[in-house]
Formats: sequence, structure tokens, C-alpha cells
Amino acid sequence: MKPQDGNMIILGFDPGGIRRFGWCVAEGNTEGRLRFRDAGLADHAAGAVSAALTSARDVNRICAAGIDSPLFWIADGDRRAEKSIRGAMKRIGAKNVGGTVQQINSLRGACLAQGIMAALLLRQRVPKIRITESHPKALLWLLKVANVDRMVAEVTVKDLDEFIEAESPLSSDHQRDAALGAVAAWAMVTCRPGWHDLFLDEQSAFAPVAPVEYWMPIR
Repeated sequence: MKPQDGNMIILGFDPGGIRRFGWCVAEGNTEGRLRFRDAGLADHAAGAVSAALTSARDVNRICAAGIDSPLFWIADGDRRAEKSIRGAMKRIGAKNVGGTVQQINSLRGACLAQGIMAALLLRQRVPKIRITESHPKALLWLLKVANVDRMVAEVTVKDLDEFIEAESPLSSDHQRDAALGAVAAWAMVTCRPGWHDLFLDEQSAFAPVAPVEYWMPIR
């Protein structure tokens, strides 16, 4: 789906357990910043997708979504995307890089399964939607919002004012991470300078919700 100036709705999702599945609705165009519209917490993928689509109201205006979940797998080892992100984070001083950007086999079930289900549900309701995998906590480091002096847990949506307008901080880090998913999807749709689709670097990738992308500000 191609964005229309001033008429683009972007969704973000942060899969989790009961009352921890964050969702976000934002809107914008190919210039300026995203504008925060709504966010909330759900119990599961179906609840999060339903709430986001209800809040968005006009499904035809939904252009893209970012989901903090692996949307493709590699049959013979670690994904190149994660190796690139871990290396970039180490170079700027991030700690516990392996815990933040884990290998697929070590991820928790909610992130691994619920994210895929959210993508499938979105594709059913909005067949032409573009979907990117997001990695919110790594993204905060790569955008230089988090650093050795300000940990990820201290960052709120107000600290992301370069990318998204929000009048008040969101009530949880799950909503903040969902908003970061929307930022990643917006960067994908607008081809924001410095951002790249890491999925293109993979070989023999299996993507059950294809086509998918993986946009991050890293080469």
C-alpha cells in the first residue's frame, strides 16, 4: 500500500502476556514526524489487533505495521540481522547485548508466537499492509536515545520527539515499545535515510507471513 500525503496510519505492536501486549496507532506523511493517536494493552494478539484496528477506524488508511517479534527464521543458524545489530550495539557501549538481542531459540513464547499471530491477523484484515519486524530496545540504542548514562528503562515516548509527537508519556514500556514499532514501520514506508531492510541480507529465510521486512538504522 502506498502512503498518501497526510493520510497514512501506522500501527505498532509489542507482544507480551496478559495485559502486556502493547499496541499503538499513529499517523503521518512522508515528511515531519509521526503523530501519536492512541495506545493500549491487550491480553493477546487477537485483542491487540482488534483494538488497534478499531482505534484506527478507517482500515483503508492503514499503511504499515511494526511488530517486535521474529517474523522469519533461518534453518541453519543465527540470523545475520541480529549479528549486525549486536555488533552495532557493542560498538556504542551497550551492555548485555546478547540478552537484549537474543537468538531465536532463546526467545520467550509470547514474543515468538503471539507476534506471528498478530501479523497473520493483520494480513487477513488488511491484505496489502506492509509489515516490518521491530526491535524496540535495540532501536533505542541505535538511535542514540539510550546510552551508558540513560538505560532503556528510563526512556519514555517523550524522549522520541524527533520521530513521534505525543502530548503525554505512555503508561507502560509495552506501549512505548509498540510506539517504536510504529516508528520502524514509518521509516520503512518513507524510506528514511540511514535505515535499511536487514531482511535482504539473509539467505534461505523462511517467512510464514511473507512478505516481511526488517528496517533498522544500521548498515
